[in-house]
Amino acid sequence: MADSGVRTSAIPTGPRWLAPAALAVVALVAFALHFRPWEVAFLEEWPLADQWQHDGFLSVVSTSGWTLSRPLHLVLTFVGLAIGGGSPAGIFAMMGLVAAALVVFTVWALRPVTRSFWVSLAIGAFAAMHPLFAGGYLQRFLPAQTATLGFVIAAGLLLRWLLDGRRGHLVGTFLALVLGLAVYPGTAVAAPLLALVIGLAADTTWRRRLAGVVAAIASSALVTLYSLVITRLIAPDTQTYETSNLGGAVQGPRQFIELVGGTLIENGLSLVAGVIGIAVLGAVLALTGAIRPTAGWIIAGTAIVSPLCTLVFFGNVAWLVDIDRIQYATSLGLLAALLVWGSTMTGALPRLTTVVAVLLVIVSIGGGVRGVRHWQPYIALQHQLFQELKPAMQKAKGDDIVTIVDHTGTFGGIYTLPQYYIAAAAHVMNDDDSPVWLCYEKGDPANSGANLCKQEDTGTDLQLVTAYEVNGGEVDIYVGKPESDD
Repeated sequence: MADSGVRTSAIPTGPRWLAPAALAVVALVAFALHFRPWEVAFLEEWPLADQWQHDGFLSVVSTSGWTLSRPLHLVLTFVGLAIGGGSPAGIFAMMGLVAAALVVFTVWALRPVTRSFWVSLAIGAFAAMHPLFAGGYLQRFLPAQTATLGFVIAAGLLLRWLLDGRRGHLVGTFLALVLGLAVYPGTAVAAPLLALVIGLAADTTWRRRLAGVVAAIASSALVTLYSLVITRLIAPDTQTYETSNLGGAVQGPRQFIELVGGTLIENGLSLVAGVIGIAVLGAVLALTGAIRPTAGWIIAGTAIVSPLCTLVFFGNVAWLVDIDRIQYATSLGLLAALLVWGSTMTGALPRLTTVVAVLLVIVSIGGGVRGVRHWQPYIALQHQLFQELKPAMQKAKGDDIVTIVDHTGTFGGIYTLPQYYIAAAAHVMNDDDSPVWLCYEKGDPANSGANLCKQEDTGTDLQLVTAYEVNGGEVDIYVGKPESDD
């Protein structure tokens, strides 16, 4: 691999303290973007936090059936709840630590094979701050980012296997991918792509290339077999996340292309721009000689096919119209392309390489800030609701029901507190277990996560406590008495 720089560790230029300082700064920026304890949870974290505050570690047992198909899915979430005393704020701490670890481990992954520490750091910034994946700044995607960490560690071990042929590195590649997939299966398609393109770009033997691809495919196949088949043998009467969603599987390639393509056109033009940008980067690096030409075209090709990593979500059509999932899977493919860049530089045109690396860091940080800002209107909406709910929850006594009558069609959407999350959220934020119900009246616009107001849900003798304006309409908050059986 001498001609590709694969046997040359990165030697940072400048003072000795500069590289560790830069690594620390980028890791701290990644941590800070994810650690936002003043915000709130968003979806699944609300009932988890509510349950933790009541049951503590017993919550792990009550969720074990649902997560049997991905057994490590909630480990870091529960660690966050434990250190936060049941507050979702603790989950943000875990998100920050995973992001910082992604920076460090990406630099570690490329260390034996790259000629530029700064390129490694830039790729680490991309992995940690996922500028094309805004959902990564939500607590619900902590497992996804943890799986990305496993993906990066596997890449580092794979590169070492291709370099020295030590079997321990190959076994480590397999185990790192399996552990990541046991947290979140979103890397199941990207992992074989990573092994293929890293292997093709490396100056190594075909035996090592083939073994790396086989290890990646085997890890994905094993976890898929476990999730869909073995879990049914272990607990045949238990509904897991995977088995409960298989009824809506994609019917064929045409439907897959239509769903993903339509979602990208409607909501993912920035992602498309990112795909094109990295494809162009590969071509430029190849044509200028900054990397070996073959590697440059591999980068371009990997970027172009990166949306196919969304095949991992074939099990339900709803997942393929979810831009967050599409952004996540595609970003993994783009990360694989960038890892090829980091491992195949020739040492030529160092100024161009440094400029591109700096631009990638700037884009990653800017995209991260944009990702955080994307969710702020939803966060503000939740904060306002919790504030307005407080007087009603304080007024409610015993079995009294707090009812939110939304005349605006704002609440009840996937990102605006559907009914099955709003009660848990109100309990956590107001430290009050009063029943909370979300509904709308006839003629009101409505989201699927809200229900038509009915007396058996809202109770009787409703007393208006608060009325406030949202999106040009009114939201009323009542306290009512439960219906009597007499």
